[in-house]
Amino acid sequence: MNRNLITQMKNEWRDNIWLIIELILVSFAIWLLSLFTYAMLSPTFEEKGFDIENVYRIDIRCLSQDNPSYVKDIDNFADLRELIRRIRKSPYVEAAAFSSNALPYTYNYSGNNLSFIGKPDTVMYHGNLRMGSPEIVRVIKPKSLTNTSPSKLEETLRRGEILISNAPNGRYGGVKDVKEFIGEQVMFFDTINSRRIGDVISSIRRNEYESTIGTIFYPIDEEDGYFLSFADVIAVRVKPGMGKKFEEEFYSSPDMKRMRNMYLTNIVDMKKVRAANQSSRTTEVNLYISGIAFLFVIVFIGLLGTFWFRIRQRTSEIALRKTCGATSADIFRRIISEGLLLLAIATIPAAALAAVHFRYYMNGDFESVKASFWITPSIAFGIAMVLMALMIIIGVIFPARRAMRIEPAIALKEE
Repeated sequence: MNRNLITQMKNEWRDNIWLIIELILVSFAIWLLSLFTYAMLSPTFEEKGFDIENVYRIDIRCLSQDNPSYVKDIDNFADLRELIRRIRKSPYVEAAAFSSNALPYTYNYSGNNLSFIGKPDTVMYHGNLRMGSPEIVRVIKPKSLTNTSPSKLEETLRRGEILISNAPNGRYGGVKDVKEFIGEQVMFFDTINSRRIGDVISSIRRNEYESTIGTIFYPIDEEDGYFLSFADVIAVRVKPGMGKKFEEEFYSSPDMKRMRNMYLTNIVDMKKVRAANQSSRTTEVNLYISGIAFLFVIVFIGLLGTFWFRIRQRTSEIALRKTCGATSADIFRRIISEGLLLLAIATIPAAALAAVHFRYYMNGDFESVKASFWITPSIAFGIAMVLMALMIIIGVIFPARRAMRIEPAIALKEE
């Protein structure tokens, strides 16, 4: 039977070539869609690297100079320090810190490059700059990749050292693990001051759909007005179950909300910030998923139409085989085997086309890519082949069943 099938496929090589080309293009398209879907959804399964449970965000504001209540010739930063001191004295508060882009779930982006002192120019680190007073590590509890305790991370920031994450978008210069950068002196792109890398933490992403990006945690010295001027938020971690009581205290205590020109407003639970952030992104992702599902339906209908037309042309052949004693199962096996064999032939050039695309995506640089990086596109290609096989089987079964219901004499007469 296999020999007869191959002989028949050779005799019909013109039609089969066009079908193989169609299968190659469709397989490549499904591979791209599968890879895109994975890239879009996989970050949601990654560890977040921080904890926003019982965390609140409070906005910092300052009266404008033309406001009648504005007080001239005073130290606004001293008043701001007094406000956070009052918050820290609350019986409901566990920790409070100044923040400038330090909290997650915000689309603010303040990127910066780190160049390593004494190392070649090829060693670069690019990350999202996040600034916070040392207590910030007790507020959002970033995960240390060296198992350093939050108190030790806080001491690191108090020494003026910085924290970086495990996912820089830059050139390692042959360094495979960013933990090797601990202790290195680095220079920021837009300053002339150097800082020491004190530890490595998990990346703090702007939303849960975002791929892991580089994070640079820079300490805010509360006694230095220059650094304190960057702070626009106070991040507060309350004791478990004390969130509502802290909100009531904040709204009912004028002394906690205002100190002459400086005042605090808009206290928000970070869980609500997350919900608002994720809502818009989730809607966007759902639109993408709907579009991808629609494309899969179009592809399926296209393949179904191709094989439906192909089998309709073979109605007389199916009738002849039934006349010669072939069972419905024999005919099904033969037709499905032919479709899967054509898919197997198309798999090789489709895989080559996917590899060329992947090479272009990586700018031809395969040597710097870990072997594990190949797992995802390989799995996506395997999924594409399985989906193609299912489409072929489904696309063959229905027209074949319909063709076999026709009486052999009628089918041969129409032919």
